[in-house]
Amino acid sequence: MGYAPGMTRPRLIRLLVALGILVVGGWLLRGYTTDDTYIHLRYARHLLEDGQIAFNPGEPTYGATSPLWIFGLALLLKLGLAPAVAAWALGALCGVAVILLADAILCRFTYPDTWKTVVLAAIAADPWFLRWTFSGMETPLATLALLVLVWPMVSGRDLGWGVTREPLWRRYLGWGVAAGLAGLIRPEFLLLAPAALPVLLWFEYYRASAVGGVHARHRARPPAPAAAAIVGWLLTVGPWLLYAWSVFGRALPDTAAAKSGSFLADPVALLRALGQAAGPLLAVQGFYLLAPALLVVLVLTRQRDPNDFEPGPDADGPDAPAALETPPGDGSPRDMGAWSVWGPVAFVGIVVIWTVMLLGGYAARQVWVISRYVSPLAPVVLLAASLVVEWLLHGPGLSAAARRAGHLMVLVCLVAGLGVNAWIFTAQVLPHARAFPAGLRGCYGEIAAWLRTELEPGQTVAALDIGAVGYLSERRVLDLMGLVSPSVRELGRQQGFEAMVASGAWLRAEPGHPPVFLVDRTDGPPRWDGRTVEGYRFALERTCLLPGVGLRESQPWTVAVYRIIPVATVASPPAGG
Repeated sequence: MGYAPGMTRPRLIRLLVALGILVVGGWLLRGYTTDDTYIHLRYARHLLEDGQIAFNPGEPTYGATSPLWIFGLALLLKLGLAPAVAAWALGALCGVAVILLADAILCRFTYPDTWKTVVLAAIAADPWFLRWTFSGMETPLATLALLVLVWPMVSGRDLGWGVTREPLWRRYLGWGVAAGLAGLIRPEFLLLAPAALPVLLWFEYYRASAVGGVHARHRARPPAPAAAAIVGWLLTVGPWLLYAWSVFGRALPDTAAAKSGSFLADPVALLRALGQAAGPLLAVQGFYLLAPALLVVLVLTRQRDPNDFEPGPDADGPDAPAALETPPGDGSPRDMGAWSVWGPVAFVGIVVIWTVMLLGGYAARQVWVISRYVSPLAPVVLLAASLVVEWLLHGPGLSAAARRAGHLMVLVCLVAGLGVNAWIFTAQVLPHARAFPAGLRGCYGEIAAWLRTELEPGQTVAALDIGAVGYLSERRVLDLMGLVSPSVRELGRQQGFEAMVASGAWLRAEPGHPPVFLVDRTDGPPRWDGRTVEGYRFALERTCLLPGVGLRESQPWTVAVYRIIPVATVASPPAGG
C-alpha cells in the first residue's frame, strides 16, 4: 500500500490552527456577499425552475463564469437551503476541503512539521482566500481544483505508480476528469490544466526509473496515461462545450469576452498590464516569495568554508527524524531519491507555468484583474516557494553561519508576510465586507423592490450591476456590461463599453424589449437626468449611495434610477391647421 499519513499530534495541531483561522474568518465575514453572488443565485434559480441556464427566464445565456458552481448552488437550493445559506455553505465546504487537501500535500513534503504548520496557517490566513471563500463566489472551488491537479506529484510515491501499482492510464483517466471539471469552474482552467500534464508525465517516467530501475521505465511511458488524460478531459468538457455551442452560440462564457479587450502588442503597455495583473497576488504573497529570492542571493554570494560546513538534514543524517517525521512510502533511500530533487523541480515548474500563463494571459487581453481572479494560485505558489526554501536551506554547500542567516531571513519574511496579510484583512477586507452587503441591500435591495412594483413581468430594466437588481426584482434585465445580453456585448466590443454606455447605443440593442428604466452607477452626480438620447428622455426617479464596490474602488458610488420616456420624433401638426 502507499503511504497514508495518520493523524499524528503535529498534524492535528496544524489542522486545528488552520481550520481555526478559517472559522474565525468565516465568523468575521458572516453576511458578506457580492453583486456577482446574486448572478449565480439567479442562474441557479432558473436552472431549478425552468431547466435552463439563463439569467432572464426563457433566454439561455452563457453569462456566468462557473457552470459547476451554479450546479452546486442549485443542488443545495433543491435540498431546501435558503439562497444566502446555500452560497455561504458551498463556499465554506470548499474552504475546508482546500485546507484538508493542502495538509495532505504537506504530509508528503519532507521538511519539519513546524514548517508545515506555518505554511498551512499562511494558506488559511490569506485575506483573499478568506474573503472569497465566504462571499458565495466560486473562488474556493477553483482553489481546490488547482490543488487536485497537482496531487499526482505527491501521492503514490513509495514505489511509483508505474512500477508496482495499477497502470498509469487509470490514474490519469481520473486526472483528466478532474482537469475537465476544473474547466467548468473557471474558463482559464481549460488551458491551465492541460499545461500541467507534460510535467506530470515526465515526473512519472523519472520516478519509475528512480525507484524501479531502467527496466521499469516501460511501465511509465507517457502515451497511455496521456491518452487516458485526454479522454477523461474530453468526456467531461466535450459534452458541455457541445451544449454551450448549441444553446448559447459560444463555447466560452460571455464574461470572458466582456471583461477583456484586444491583445496588447506594445511591450511597455504589456509590462504595465502584467504589473497590474500580478498586483493582487504579490500583495499577499510578496514577502513569502521574497524569502526564496533572498536565499538564492545568499547561496550565490556566501563563500563556502570547508571547516564550518554543516550538511542539511537528509535521509541518512542525524537530523533525519526531525526532517522526515512523515516519510512517504517505506521511507527507503530509493523512495526519497525519487522525490528529493526532481519532485520539487516538477512541482515548482507546474506552478511557474500556471502563474505565467494566467497573469500573462490577463495582461495580454487587458483584463482588469481583481483578487478573486488570481486567489486560486496562492496556495500552490506558497507550497512551491516552501519547497524552494527547503532545498536552498538544507541543500549542500551552506556553512553553519550562512544557514543561520538563511533561517533568520525566512523567519523575518514569514512574520512580515503574516503581518501584512493580517493588516489587509483587518484594515481593508473586513470593513468592506461589513459595509458593502449592508449598502447592497439598502440601495439595490430597495431599488429592486420598487422596480418590482413599477414593472410588469416581462418588462425590462437596463443596469450596470445586474445581480441584486435582477435577483431581487425578478424582472428582465438588459445588462450594460454585456455579460447576459449578447447584443450589448457586441456593441461594447465594437465601440468600447464605456463609450457604448455613454452614447446610449444600448437603447436600440434589443428592439423587442425596450428598457423602461435605467439603473446607473457613477462616482459623481447623476449623469443622465434630463438628457435625450436616441429618441428617449431620461427622468430621474430616485437615488441612493453605495459603498465602494471593491477595495481599489472604495469611494462611495451614486446609484440613480431613471425612467426612460420615448420622445416623439415628428412634431404634431398645430390644432386647426
